[in-house]
Amino acid sequence: MKSTVLGKLKLLRDNYYFSRMLAGVAKPLWLVCGGLATQLQMKVRKNGVTISLPNGQAMTIGRNAGIGLASTLFWHGIDGYEPLTSAALRFFFARSTTFIDVGANCGLYSIMAALWSPCVRVIAFEAFPPIYEKLKTNVVLNDLEGRIVCENLALSSESGVGIFRIPQSDTADFETTGTLSDQGFQVRQGCPTVPVRTVRFDDYESSHPMRVDLVKIDVEDFEAHVLEGMSATIQRDKPFIICEILNREHRNERTLEIIQSLNYTAYWITDAGYIRVSRFDFERRRFTDFVLSPVSNDAEVLNDLGLLCEARNRLLARPA
Repeated sequence: MKSTVLGKLKLLRDNYYFSRMLAGVAKPLWLVCGGLATQLQMKVRKNGVTISLPNGQAMTIGRNAGIGLASTLFWHGIDGYEPLTSAALRFFFARSTTFIDVGANCGLYSIMAALWSPCVRVIAFEAFPPIYEKLKTNVVLNDLEGRIVCENLALSSESGVGIFRIPQSDTADFETTGTLSDQGFQVRQGCPTVPVRTVRFDDYESSHPMRVDLVKIDVEDFEAHVLEGMSATIQRDKPFIICEILNREHRNERTLEIIQSLNYTAYWITDAGYIRVSRFDFERRRFTDFVLSPVSNDAEVLNDLGLLCEARNRLLARPA
């Protein structure tokens, strides 16, 4: 009886006149509910969160240790934050033993890497001391002190002291757009400055020997300096590099020069795949991250990062 009634209701749902009436009532409700959900996600912040990763591990962002990040993860899950970049990094985490997180902020990708693969060792660099303390808090909360080394240092092309500029925030969080760059909006806006310790990664590596498989760089227009300071390690180990490269008036020419000098190929991370590019001065508001690869493929658009991994393995296997 029940199935018969349900069947008739389903047929009635497709009736022209009934569907027109029902849709006319339902769409305003849908718009209101959708708008309410969006407003809730925008206005209600979650201070501290624990979520499940796709591999079943639990990841915690602590109280007052990244409220904006915790809120995003609470409302949207792990794919609510840089979903395409996150997916690319997770692919490489499973195939890496050493991950260098440059501009680690509160530690999302450092912690994710260690929870994603038990084989990964992480070195997390965060220049700004107050955010560095949040990074350490989150590492401790996830019981990863033995897997993640936190360094209160900024990677640069020179070892010494740099001027870090960080915009003021109207929330309890610190801004995530702090930078050592002297060419960005942070300078034009007269953002507060603080001295930070800088180090060339090649200098750091000489006293902390390692072989690097994967690097993530998010340093707000300072990536050319980071790449220059780790060029010897890159040439030796040929790691994959996930790098944010923003649109800037200087057209990222210095970054491109360094990438080319390293014989690397840039692939733009998009929802249509990984698109091989030869320059960075094009409109790309939605997607600003790139895979910098020591190997390339004949295809202009890649959908399988495994092809690059296989090519890199063959490259590393060649006699020196």
